[in-house]
Amino acid sequence: MKDIIKIFCILFLLGHTLLAQLSSNLELSSSYDDNVFRSIDPTEDFISDLSLDLSYRFRDSNLQIFYNGNYIFFRNLKERNLSLHQLGLSHFISFGRENLHTFFFGVNGLSRIDGEEYREYDYNQLYAYANLRFDLESLFIKTGYNFRYRDYINFSELNNLRHYIFIQANKSFATRTTMILEADFGYKAFTTPIYFTTLQQNAHDGGGNGPGSGISMGSSFPVTVSTSVPPMGQIIFLGRIAQSIFDKMGMYLQYRRQINLSDQVTSITGNNFYQDEELFDDPFSYEGQEISTQLTWLMPWSMRLQFGGSLFDKSYINDLAYTSIDDSVGSGGQRIDKQKNLFINIKKTFYIKKNWFEALQLNFYYGYTNNESNSIWYNYTNRVFGGGIQWSF
Repeated sequence: MKDIIKIFCILFLLGHTLLAQLSSNLELSSSYDDNVFRSIDPTEDFISDLSLDLSYRFRDSNLQIFYNGNYIFFRNLKERNLSLHQLGLSHFISFGRENLHTFFFGVNGLSRIDGEEYREYDYNQLYAYANLRFDLESLFIKTGYNFRYRDYINFSELNNLRHYIFIQANKSFATRTTMILEADFGYKAFTTPIYFTTLQQNAHDGGGNGPGSGISMGSSFPVTVSTSVPPMGQIIFLGRIAQSIFDKMGMYLQYRRQINLSDQVTSITGNNFYQDEELFDDPFSYEGQEISTQLTWLMPWSMRLQFGGSLFDKSYINDLAYTSIDDSVGSGGQRIDKQKNLFINIKKTFYIKKNWFEALQLNFYYGYTNNESNSIWYNYTNRVFGGGIQWSF
């Protein structure tokens, strides 16, 4: 912990040598989670997240470099402590008539570092994107592509690359209504062959010794063979209607449909992972549809209230439903989950605007998840209460 504090102090002093081109945020949040691993056998804990965000924009340029670091601490499950480090750059270029159109691109690297007992979940990741935004006066069109390669250092069977392309149309009306339509195509492929050992029988010539002489089977010996995991694809359709209710209050209603193009997936779905959706609930492992909504109110005294929820139905492609603890064959057939989510978030910002202190933000939140599954291992509820303080300097 002392080393972390020293790093923050060094970065803070460095920032002030770079004058106003540097933006910095230091945040500490703590939460109580009554089911950390979303299991039928809940494990509660208090979790703290210490994060540092630094970004530097070069003078007279739209080029920005940034670093984001998160240090996550468990009060009871100390062996689960981990850190995430992200370093990258982003840039945008305006072009066209009156520079109304914009080209965005960027690249970043991310590393996850776990404690000694969970080193197999460490990974390095490369992410890159390129997006175009066209302002056509009557509507906005946005399209783009992103690429991700993830390397699990000690769990190479999960190494994978992922591609996404998308197109989005955004239209606003005089009624202060905005409509968004989007279509995405995703592709994911695992890059490391899976090796396994099988037994092969030794065939030999019987040498004519008696009746039935000829080829006969002898002893067996182990043979190592490999197989590749078929690539996976998915299509996502999204529609959102946002409405301004009052000057400082608005809400949206969104429908999202996810269709998988593969009938075979390789992923891990379990309850022993944290901070990694891919290990807990890989989006390529299921099809589904989701309805979500959110209300945002910009309250007096620089306060913001957000309240929302969602209904999410998931049909898993390869997962079976286990109807009881003693069921070892998945007698429930295909696993199907119905998930309900609810959240509320309140923020209060104090604008200081000093050379070394721009703003202070307080944050309080509550989240609730109820997952109903025809597989007994995925019936759970999860409640999270928390708050945080963010210092912008």
